[in-house]
Amino acid sequence: MKILIAGCNGLLGQNLLRTGSEEARFELSGLGLKPDPARPDLLSSYHCVDLGDRRALQNALDQIRPDWILNAAAMTDVDGCERDPGRCDLLNRDAVGWMAETGIPLAHVSTDYIFDGTSGPYVETNRPNPLSRYGRAKLESETLALSGSPRSFVVRTMLLWGRGQGTKKSFNDFVRENLTAGKSIRVVTDQLGSPTLAHDLAAAIWALIRAGKAGIYHAAGADVISRFDLAKGVAHFYGLDASLIHPIVTPDLRQAAPRPLRSGLNCDKLERDTGFRPRGWHAQMEWWRDLPAQAGS
Repeated sequence: MKILIAGCNGLLGQNLLRTGSEEARFELSGLGLKPDPARPDLLSSYHCVDLGDRRALQNALDQIRPDWILNAAAMTDVDGCERDPGRCDLLNRDAVGWMAETGIPLAHVSTDYIFDGTSGPYVETNRPNPLSRYGRAKLESETLALSGSPRSFVVRTMLLWGRGQGTKKSFNDFVRENLTAGKSIRVVTDQLGSPTLAHDLAAAIWALIRAGKAGIYHAAGADVISRFDLAKGVAHFYGLDASLIHPIVTPDLRQAAPRPLRSGLNCDKLERDTGFRPRGWHAQMEWWRDLPAQAGS
């Protein structure tokens, strides 16, 4: 089975490659912005493509002729999306529609930002109410993703972290590195959500493909925790000085885009339909600690 991973150089893309390569029947190809792929050892072919260029995207699809497209690509800079709504809509919505129009089954990754964060954790049937341009574009992309093939599905996730070659640092890395250096950090107390290991999200996507499921699913860590408590947990886990973590609230950050504050995603449907549930935060950290650095996450 030919699988194309759009955004194969990102954190999720690399984890999809790593977990998908464990099954011999999958032939993995990738799309990315970089001239060279981060994991050439796991790819049968690679195309350097800006997903905002419809013609280039279609040319790549015509050459690869995949049986599935896994879309792990997105503009995830939420404040950047607010400042550049055109680019946000192009990458987070329009490109998804172009992929769906091919009729190739599509696994598309969405976000808890489609909700307003007043009553999480959310189930798949809760009413969306995005607060930001990023959330609106991702909500619109869900409808487009499901329109092309009856086999397509959307996976909503949040607070993704892990390890990948050349990827930006996660929140956990930010906390650990600053505290290790003896630097104080400010962390919000009023944003609640579900930290999700990229490896677990990738495993959930492959589980849905193997189970032949379609529609909308949530795949996020089992715990709902504030960013502040998460930072304190990281400090305690590594034996670092938690007194360097200072509490603030979201308005103190003066961010361009509003955030859903009381969030979190309920994953009962995913577990019921596939038998898989992402781990809770402590189990993620234990797994992470035992992971060889060269293996990634």
